[in-house]
Amino acid sequence: MAKIKDNYVTHGISGKIGKLVFKYNKFGNTSVGLPPDLSNVIPTKRQNKLRNNFAKAVAYAKSVLKDPIKAEKYQTGDNKSLYVRAMKDYLNQHKAARKKATRLIIDNTFILKHRLSSRQVTALRFIQKKGRISNSDYQYLNHVSKPTATRDLQDLTKKAILNPSGIRGAGAYYEIIGSDD
Repeated sequence: MAKIKDNYVTHGISGKIGKLVFKYNKFGNTSVGLPPDLSNVIPTKRQNKLRNNFAKAVAYAKSVLKDPIKAEKYQTGDNKSLYVRAMKDYLNQHKAARKKATRLIIDNTFILKHRLSSRQVTALRFIQKKGRISNSDYQYLNHVSKPTATRDLQDLTKKAILNPSGIRGAGAYYEIIGSDD
């Protein structure tokens, strides 16, 4: 990175112009250079998970902007934009679902009351750890076909134990509604 001295045009500039990155530090110096090459960086599983969750929040916020009925829900007096409020709501819902899943007690009475299979119990325990489950997670966890996983998850939905995400196809998931003691 090159330092720029005594240039009134670039003094105090910070940001990106074209492919060049300008940085202004607390000592009054401005430096210019190219952005770092991140092509060889391999993200961790956790980074990918957070990135995917954030991408889903962005998709949700964009859907709120397009739908006036959903947008009405987020009309408040604070200074935050509709987009930011929708993103925050989506991310907080994920946290709440995770907390709700940990409160569900899966004991013998719960299993007998709802007539759950061993595969469904395994899935519910998975949801308690992760907060949600997808059809592909269910297939991998229980070594079953896609139609079997779909039937089992739909059965849990009919029994009011799981709530589908509302997303169809890839990206669809199920979360625990809560304990109905």
